[in-house]
Amino acid sequence: IKVFLESSVDTGQLQELKKASSMVEAPNSDKKPNEETLQKMLIKIKDTKERNKLIVKAYQKGYSQHMIAKILDLNQATVQRIIKRTKMDDSFGIR
Repeated sequence: IKVFLESSVDTGQLQELKKASSMVEAPNSDKKPNEETLQKMLIKIKDTKERNKLIVKAYQKGYSQHMIAKILDLNQATVQRIIKRTKMDDSFGIR
C-alpha cells in the first residue's frame, strides 16, 4: 500500500479517467422517487405475498430500500431480504 500511495500520478491518465467517468450514464439520476407516490402504491397491500411483490416492484422503479422500509414500518434489512429472496426465487423459476 505504501508503494502505491507514494507512486507518482500521470496527470494525463488522470484527466482521461475524469473525462471517461463524466461520460458514464446514470439511469434515472434526474428522477427523484416521490414518497407520496410510493405510499399510494403500497397502501393497497392485502397480504404478505402481495406486499413482497410490491416491495420488489417499488425497488425496481428506483425507490430506496430505506424509503420502502420507512413507509411500511419495516426494518431496512427486512426489505433487503425480501428483494434478495424474490430475485433468488425468480432465478430458480419459483413463483
